[in-house]
Amino acid sequence: MTGPSFDKDSPYGGQPAPGQPPYGQQPGYGQQQPYGQQPYGQQPYGQPQPYGQQPGGFGGPSPYGAPAGRRPGVVTGAAVVGIVWGGLGTLFGIISLSLAFQINAVVGLLVLLSTALSVGLLVGGIQTLQGKSPRLLLLISYVAIGINVISLLLSLISDGASAANGLLGFILPVVVVALLRQPQARQYYASRGISY
Repeated sequence: MTGPSFDKDSPYGGQPAPGQPPYGQQPGYGQQQPYGQQPYGQQPYGQPQPYGQQPGGFGGPSPYGAPAGRRPGVVTGAAVVGIVWGGLGTLFGIISLSLAFQINAVVGLLVLLSTALSVGLLVGGIQTLQGKSPRLLLLISYVAIGINVISLLLSLISDGASAANGLLGFILPVVVVALLRQPQARQYYASRGISY
């Protein structure tokens, strides 16, 4: 293997110019770069930055220990639960709306309210997955927890129904709230300047 070829006709006799480091070495701490050369590890002005390293620190490490652009798994999990639960609830709500109003007006209104909550969960889950504030997803989850607790208590008082009847409707919003209240989720939204 041969070394670098130098111009033998240069005024420096094939050696680097004064002030430049020898071939293959970078300037040490405190040494000046020759005019027109970028310091080691920096991109020239106007050149694209490597993926995940944006000028001004955006997309790089945040003061919270995780990259600002990376969504934690707990946020993704809460959004997916909201989308799936909201999508299925919307689908079944639309199917049962026509039957519910034929049975009773009160039952029809409850199904309509349930369908509206499901649409809200679906929209809130999509917004959370897009990196927007999870406020809508949290609010609907709190409302769903409250409605499920009330309906569970009423069913236990009125006819002694099994507690397992409304358990799924209670567990899923609790899971969403628990995931969005994790420290990783809070740090992610704090690094993006979103409070919820």
